[in-house]
Order: sequence, then C-alpha cells, then structure tokens
Amino acid sequence: MTSLSDHEAICHVTASVVQRSKGRSAVAASAYRAAARLTDARTGETWDYSRKRHVTNSYVTAPADAPAWVYDREALWCRVELAESRRNAVTAREVTISIPRDLPPEAWRNFLEDVTAPYVHAGAIVDVAVHCPRAGDGEEQPHAHLLLTTRALDLSGPQGFAATRNPDLAALFESGGRHGGGRRGDALKLERARIAAVINDHLRAAGSKRRADARSYRARGDPRAPEPKIGEQRMASVRRARRHDRRTALVAALREARRTETQLTRLEAQMALTARGFPKRTAPGRQQDYKLALLKERHPDADLTDVAADLHMVDAKDSRRLRILTRDCGWVEVDDQAGTMRTWGRPGRAANLAQRLSEATGYPIESLSRTATAGRPGGRRRPGPASEAEAISIADRWRLRGYADVTESPSGVVVKVGASRLVDSGDHVAMYGQVSDDAIRALVAKSAEDWGGSLVLDGPWPEEARARVWIEAQRQGVALSDYEPSPDLLAAWEAEQGGAAGAATALKVVRNEAKEADHLLAAASGDVAALKKLDPDLKAFVASFLDDEQRAEFSKQDRAELIPELHRFRALGAAERADRPDLDVATPAPRPAPADERPEARPS
Repeated sequence: MTSLSDHEAICHVTASVVQRSKGRSAVAASAYRAAARLTDARTGETWDYSRKRHVTNSYVTAPADAPAWVYDREALWCRVELAESRRNAVTAREVTISIPRDLPPEAWRNFLEDVTAPYVHAGAIVDVAVHCPRAGDGEEQPHAHLLLTTRALDLSGPQGFAATRNPDLAALFESGGRHGGGRRGDALKLERARIAAVINDHLRAAGSKRRADARSYRARGDPRAPEPKIGEQRMASVRRARRHDRRTALVAALREARRTETQLTRLEAQMALTARGFPKRTAPGRQQDYKLALLKERHPDADLTDVAADLHMVDAKDSRRLRILTRDCGWVEVDDQAGTMRTWGRPGRAANLAQRLSEATGYPIESLSRTATAGRPGGRRRPGPASEAEAISIADRWRLRGYADVTESPSGVVVKVGASRLVDSGDHVAMYGQVSDDAIRALVAKSAEDWGGSLVLDGPWPEEARARVWIEAQRQGVALSDYEPSPDLLAAWEAEQGGAAGAATALKVVRNEAKEADHLLAAASGDVAALKKLDPDLKAFVASFLDDEQRAEFSKQDRAELIPELHRFRALGAAERADRPDLDVATPAPRPAPADERPEARPS
C-alpha cells in the first residue's frame, strides 16, 4: 500500500548531466538504461547490461527530419561521444521522471511523448527507457529515464551534430548567472511544473482523482519532511543483503507512519460521510487532514494550498453537493449537478475558498446576502455554538417536515429551500438569498411547531415580504408579533377565506353525494344498515319504487354514474311517498308491477 494520501500522485523529476570528467560515458548510460549491449567507438569499450531486469520498453524519439542512424542506439551515442573532444565535455543530459501508478501501461508511451515533446521541438534526440522495478510497498514503481543529446543535428558536421551546444534545449534546464533567465534553478522549477501539469492531464484522462504537485512540502505549506533519496543501486544492494541500511530503514519507517496516517484519514472521512451530527474531532495536528481529503476527493484540481486551517466543517454526504463551513462562520456550497457555487455568511475565508474552487471548476460564484431574520418572541440569539445533540434535534425536525437538504453545524442547521438558505440556531432563523414564498412557508411552519405558534420578524424585512409572512401566518394559525396588517391586506385575507369557504362547501357536497351513492348501491344489494342511512326520499326510491329485479340490476351500477342522477332518484322517491302515505320503508318490500306501468329507473 502506498504511503501517499488518496489525492496525491508522485511527482519525481530529476535532471542531471553525463559528464566525461566524472568518468561517465553517454554510450554506457544508454546501455544501462535500455538494458542493451553497446560498444563505444571512441574508447573501444563494450558495455553489456542486457541481463538487467525491470526494463519494460526503450525507444528513440527524434525530430521529423532526422536521418535513420539516430534510431540506432549504438550509432547515435557513438557519434555523440565522437562529436565531443574536451575532457570535461557534457555528452548527454538526463531527466528521470516517475510514472503515476494510476496510468495504465498502454498509456505510458503517450504520456512520455507529451513530456518529451518540448525537447524534440528544441532539436534534441531523446533515448527513452521505461523501468518498472518493485517499490518498498511491493507494488510496481514505473519511471522513465530520458537521455537527451546536448547538440542539435547538423548533417554538414563530421558526426552529424552542430559545433556548439543547443541553446534552446539548455534554456529549458539552466537559468541564472551566465545562463540568464532569472535566478539559478528557476528554469528547472518551471520544467518540473510543466511535467506535473502533463502528469495531471493524463491522470484526469484516466479518471484518477490523484494529482501531482511539483512544489516542495514547504512551498505547499505542508508540515511533512521530504524523504531521503534512495537510488536503484542502493535498493538493489538492500535486496541482495536482505536487510535495511540506515537510510532505507529510515525511509521505511517514514512510509509506514504515513501509510497509517492515510488509513486514519480515510477512516475519518468515511465517518464524516456516514455519521450523524458534526464531523468527529481527530488528533491535534491531523484534524484537518480528512476535511482536506473530502475536498480533494470532489475537486482534485483545486489549489487548496494554505486553506486546510480555514476549514471548520465539510459536509460531503450528498454526492451531488458539497457544503463547507469556514472557521469565521462563512459558508461555501458547491452544486456539482447544477454547476453552481454559492457563498453566504461572513465573506472572508469563504470567499477565498470559493475563488480557489471556482478556478478549478469554472463554476460561477453567487453570493447570498442575509435578507431577513426571525425568531421566537422573547427568545435570545445564541451567544456561542450549538451543541451537537441540539443541532441533530433541530435538523431531524426539519427532515420530518419534508426537507431533505439539511446540514448540522455548530453555527446552526442549514436548510435549503429552493434558492434560499435558512440557518436555524434554535430560537432564531436567518434567511439568505431570495425571500421566496416557499422559504416563508418553511419559516412559519417552524414557528408553528417549535415556537408555540408565535413569530417575530426581528431584522430588516421588505414590507411586501412582511405582508406575505402575515398571510402565511394566518393560514397556519401563527401569531405574528409587532405587525399591523393594512386594510388592503385584511381585505385580501377575507377574500381568500371566502374563496376557501366556497371551495370547502363544494368539496363537502361532492363527498356527501359520493357517500349517498355508496349507501344507495349497498341498500339495493339488501344491506339494511345502508338503507337506514339514506334520506326518506332515497329510501322510498330503493325500497318501494324498485322491484326485486330492478334492485338487483341497479346494484351493479357504477357510483360515478349514479351521482348525477341522485336528484332524479330522490324525486321518484318523493312521488312514491306521496302516492302511498302509509309506506313503511324500513326494509325493501317487493312491489311487482307491469312493465308498462313502471317507469325505467336506470340512468340513461
């Protein structure tokens, strides 16, 4: 298991030169890196590394107009050595870069082509060798060695190279002093940053959320110390001896400690995604790690340097939305489904964090101002943060009202209501964004259930919004303190009540007719209890007007067909009662009659 955190990728980039004065040969360097057997034409010495393991691929990349001999590794580097006459000549430049494990092997060559493209464009020939040895954690550790020619091609020269070093290539690696271009090391920093960007492009294409960062831990504000360097030869010696030396033992201990920290961070992040209430506190010095990990998991391309200390809470339980509380009580909400970002509360740290996230995502930032506040009459604003138990209780009550997007936090429970955000701290609610009818309805429902049916608007409210609150309060039976409705508002409420009363009466009539139709059908089927529930006219209709055969047929009718005919049935029953004053309709009585004397009762 790697010692890196879940959002980090290795960014190992080193640059060096093959210098003759140090006893090095470009032919030997190429033979070792490519696991080949090459003979140096200048010295006659043969270098055979064909038995070297872990070399998975090697090839030469050159400018488009290069002659065929540059792709012959031995011919290429022999010409390079012969082109240099000085004892301290630099015969080649080497760049070693790590290949992220998240890149599949079939993507390595395209990745390396993007890395080497500027070198080839500058006129260099690049000898590429890919190594894939085992790392300390037992997994593969792919990396590439790039051996670059220091002179551009010039076929008019005796060896096919220019008489002087290639200045375009040197400018990519050297700066400061006689090289110009700023301070010493600036060019190499830029080159490392470029390679890190290439790594990240390919990680993104591979669907990985890891990202490489070429900066040092110190430049990132990371308290970790860099590991001592371990080369392939030292690791080979350790494997042969089957025991660590002092340096490898130190590195192994550091990596084991980091693996443990990574596992703890992963566990804490999982707890934050599943546990109720506030995110759990962790050990001092590490309590920000899992919050940063949650952010990096969602937005790996964001530059979050120096923002870990600003994070007070990260709510990532909703896979479509991320909500962050900063330590100065500012909020940032990132909606990945809609591609939007909102901030509210104190703008300081929240604004900085939103800007970082916006640069990575391209989401526009909308700042929600506090538009209204309300509370329980006589209630006091909380002097400090809410307890976890109280926040859970408040949030659960909002969920019971049907609001799903609810976040518990020490600064209050955040409830999303359309484009508005309500922050409920118990006896007080602050509204951010639009004062919508839905938000007002939610606020009044809160006061009806939690504040004893009383509500006071204790902050600046638009007058038209106050009027809407008063109307909604009347609907829900809530007393709105310190507000006197205007005559127009009272008239509007009375009109609404009248319309509601008429609608309620009509609905009641419809419901009663449906009941009567059900009782009528049951009575026709012989249900005496249903017969007794009918009014006298309908009793007379079903018990005396209809005969047995008609009642049996009548009971098969659909209720919806009978309701429009109830008035006709009632008239027929009234006529039956008038013709027979002594009629007893306690039970259906058969009354056979000739068909031509009996009117048809079934609705047409």
